[in-house]
Amino acid sequence: MLELNDITLSYGSNQILKGVNLSVKRGDVVSIIGPSGTGKTTLLRCINYLAKPTSGTIALDQIRMDYQSTNKAAINAIRLRTAMVFQQFNVFKNMTVIQNVMDPLVVVQRKSKEEARDIAMQELERVGLSAKQDHYPSQLSGGQLQRTGIARALAVRPDVILFDEPTSSLDPELVSEVLKVIKEVTSSGITSLLVTHEMQFAKSISNRIVFMDQGVVAAEGSPAEIFDNPATPRLAQFLSSERVL
Repeated sequence: MLELNDITLSYGSNQILKGVNLSVKRGDVVSIIGPSGTGKTTLLRCINYLAKPTSGTIALDQIRMDYQSTNKAAINAIRLRTAMVFQQFNVFKNMTVIQNVMDPLVVVQRKSKEEARDIAMQELERVGLSAKQDHYPSQLSGGQLQRTGIARALAVRPDVILFDEPTSSLDPELVSEVLKVIKEVTSSGITSLLVTHEMQFAKSISNRIVFMDQGVVAAEGSPAEIFDNPATPRLAQFLSSERVL
């Protein structure tokens, strides 16, 4: 369904991605783990072109694009089929919860406000926030803000949902409520890529784990292969530092 080939990205002399290859099947739940600064978030942002790769190609079903000769139609087509849940929530502070969820449906997908409201309410119910629909972000906890972000991503009915360290900005006591929602979302069959430092959670929900190190995919496999039988000393060292081994 999703194929990334030889993705590179540099900022000046600093090369962040050094030839990443990744293949994702429909319905996969892929967790991307690895040390900070190795390009995990950058890779996610390359998929929907929030970050511009230096070279490489991407294919999402029949949509194919060479990053060295991009075209706006292909970028828009990929963005319409993907949705991202950000570390910092990225909600509009001047909009209520339901307005935040409705916004991409009305502005991007050109749905009527009535249809957008119906869809938004379905997704707010799904993440347990229907009672907060008229609240503003300043009235919400961090966990509620992130659940708003998840509802907004789900509302556009994406083929692929990208979770970028969705619990990294939360107080520890709020993490579990967000992980519970993510587990429900990923178990529904939607193709998902998750950048996370929650190792046990990644192990429990994923059918594949990708370990990135120094800008490349250094190892990948099933949760059992990665966590229970690490193939390289570097992977074992990382898991040990995360207190998984």
